[in-house]
Amino acid sequence: MESKARVIESMREHIQSICDGIGPRLPCSEAERRCAEYIRKEWEKHADETCLETFTCHPGAYPATFRWPIALFLLSLGLYPFIPLLSFACSAASTLILVFNLILNRELIDRAFPAKESCNVVAQFDPPGPSDRRLILSCHHDTNFAFPIVNRFGGAAFSKFMTVVVLSSALMTVLTFLRVVFSITGPESLLNGFQKAALPFLVLLAATVPLQIYTFRRVLSREAVPGANDNLSGVAVCLLLAAHLSRAGARPRRTSVWLVSFGCEEFGIRGSKRFVERHRKEIQDAHVLNLDMVGGRGTRLRVISREQTILFPLSARMIRLVEEAARKEGIPLETGPLIAFTDAQAFAVKGIRATSLMALDEKGMVDTYHSMEDIPEHLDLDRIFDSYRLCRAVIEHIDSTDPT
Repeated sequence: MESKARVIESMREHIQSICDGIGPRLPCSEAERRCAEYIRKEWEKHADETCLETFTCHPGAYPATFRWPIALFLLSLGLYPFIPLLSFACSAASTLILVFNLILNRELIDRAFPAKESCNVVAQFDPPGPSDRRLILSCHHDTNFAFPIVNRFGGAAFSKFMTVVVLSSALMTVLTFLRVVFSITGPESLLNGFQKAALPFLVLLAATVPLQIYTFRRVLSREAVPGANDNLSGVAVCLLLAAHLSRAGARPRRTSVWLVSFGCEEFGIRGSKRFVERHRKEIQDAHVLNLDMVGGRGTRLRVISREQTILFPLSARMIRLVEEAARKEGIPLETGPLIAFTDAQAFAVKGIRATSLMALDEKGMVDTYHSMEDIPEHLDLDRIFDSYRLCRAVIEHIDSTDPT
């Protein structure tokens, strides 16, 4: 194995080069495309095949996913005493957007916005003989807007703010629905009784208005973050893995390895969703290990068991394979859930064996998450090196393990 110092220096150089030469990489931007080209040129030095796979998505839907539901909730609250049916329509629309676009990463409102082009990068490394299994190691190369709420209050606060938004919208939908039903079908006494019972809930919802207005204004800034940890740390690992796989004797004996870097991850894992749609038949039996934010300070490597806290379970078999590889190499690793989502979700919902490797603190967060402080100087390069070692161990372990 090449020296740790040399690997770390190569990783540092790649991350610094992209941060300095390309900068922030919003989905569907020219900078995102330039970063994809950088990755492709590096991979084509080593891989059997490389390509850029373009796809279209609607990035304008991402800010609206946060702001439209809040605006609709406030409108619903204001209309409640005067036009109950319209109030219900507004609150129901708010809840649907939150559930489908924000929580489930569906594309309910996306077509209301202009289509733009992004791209994934794919590199293939074939074994010297017949292949009876496939391993996909993935990352993403785009960055998000800064989250002012996270920067001021921390990542846990952002989750709490959005929980208030979701629960308020859901409660408003229930109240407006019941009022419409009682207005149409019930006697006036039943409606009056409901109005009295609903009053404390309406007062509670009204009390959230200042927080909702603050969230509307401050949920996203207009600045894109540098994205050194999120996710050039994962990109750096995949770049070094390509160089490793090109060395004599490093190729697995019977495993085809694909390295993939996704575009438009930050705006709802659109790149990985398009990749799965395009390659579904080829990759149905693949193993997938996604790398995201593997270089945070004060963190431990974690293999993710569930995303969105409990909603999306990831592959128990893939998690076990990663745990076994970590134990074999003596790499500290914990297993646990993630409150957000990663590209592994796009595979898992289609029944493909996938999980993500991340580096998280004891609260399950990273201090520079979606922050302007996500710069190369704040990386833990030793943690990225451990991720690289673990990926190599996973390749070897899957190659020597029964594919089922």
